[in-house]
Amino acid sequence: MAAFLLALWLLSSEPWGLGVLQLVVFTAPGALLGLGAGFMAHATAKETWTWRHAATAAARGAVILPPMLAFVVALDGNDRPPHLLEGFVRAAWLAFAVGGAASVARLVRR
Repeated sequence: MAAFLLALWLLSSEPWGLGVLQLVVFTAPGALLGLGAGFMAHATAKETWTWRHAATAAARGAVILPPMLAFVVALDGNDRPPHLLEGFVRAAWLAFAVGGAASVARLVRR
């Protein structure tokens, strides 16, 4: 898994000319989106949401989402700079939708 994540970070930096260290800027937004998705994943079973789940969701978001956020910034920032904020808003809604879908899947499984 670590090799896959490292490859994802390295490969995502190539097409846009970003260095791996420049992707570190996106770890905080990634952590927040991961936290939101994790919280939504526990929406149907709120009693299972703990600080440990929150920390795990934030850590996963900080590691997995920065290359994807950099892609959104590179694509929207180069194509339509005034609409860059919309890309971040869409990413936030997507994180909540994915978390909500995981929550519904958990509810159906129970």
